[in-house]
Amino acid sequence: MQRYLIIMPEQKHSLQKIQKVFMDAFRSTNLKIPEENLWERKPGSLPYGSGRILFIFGKEDGREYFEFYAHHRIGGDSHAKIFDNGEWIDLPELSSMYTYNSDIPGDKEKNEAEMERAYQEIYEDLERKGLLSVGQIPGSLLINSHLVMKDKTK
Repeated sequence: MQRYLIIMPEQKHSLQKIQKVFMDAFRSTNLKIPEENLWERKPGSLPYGSGRILFIFGKEDGREYFEFYAHHRIGGDSHAKIFDNGEWIDLPELSSMYTYNSDIPGDKEKNEAEMERAYQEIYEDLERKGLLSVGQIPGSLLINSHLVMKDKTK
């Protein structure tokens, strides 16, 4: 059975705007959202160097958006929403790093606990949105998450 997808001109324009903003952001890697995923608003993932870009589509306040989490094994994660008007909103990324002042008693423990709390919240948000179930999760992301959250990952 052949499927037909009817796309109104304003929808096509808004999806093209999302694609353009995404391609501009990842210009150095020549990445683009696969056409099928874009037009059907189908979640998925893309290879990203030694990592992956996990993505979903959604609606917020009557506007369509494309949300992605880009994880790279050597760092440089990126998490953002691109709205149908081209607006880019940075979102929090998973980070297992923290700083502390060794001259302040308890500063290391306090900052480590804060990093773990923030990591757990962001991880659970990604999981709730479905970003961690749209494709193969990079091994380095799984290992980092296990090390930071200890036995808290599924």
